[in-house]
Amino acid sequence: MAEEVTNSTASLDAVRQALRETGELLYAANRAHDRASAAFERTVQTIVKAPFEAAPECSVQPTDHRRNHRPGRPPKIESDFELQAFIRARIDRLTFMQITAEVAATFPPDRRVGKSAIHAWWQRTQNR
Repeated sequence: MAEEVTNSTASLDAVRQALRETGELLYAANRAHDRASAAFERTVQTIVKAPFEAAPECSVQPTDHRRNHRPGRPPKIESDFELQAFIRARIDRLTFMQITAEVAATFPPDRRVGKSAIHAWWQRTQNR
């Protein structure tokens, strides 16, 4: 029986030693992983940020076209000066619906605009 106790104690000591060594290896592996991760992060930051930080300043001012750029095509009224003059001549005397009717009677279908377009154009231009 004493021999079994001695063997059990030796086995426990061996297991305890193996656990201690495994823990030390895990601790060292975690530290190595942390160092590698930090080095990787520094490298990525250098590669990604450096070109943008080193880029020269642009001294050219944005053009009016780019500053006022709107997607899509320009409104019909703003690009058709004859239509614009026609509407301006009537805007103070007629309602938007009446102007729409006169535009429809005077201009071909591809140059006609509706009440909403006239109203939106007038709202944009009346403070200019």
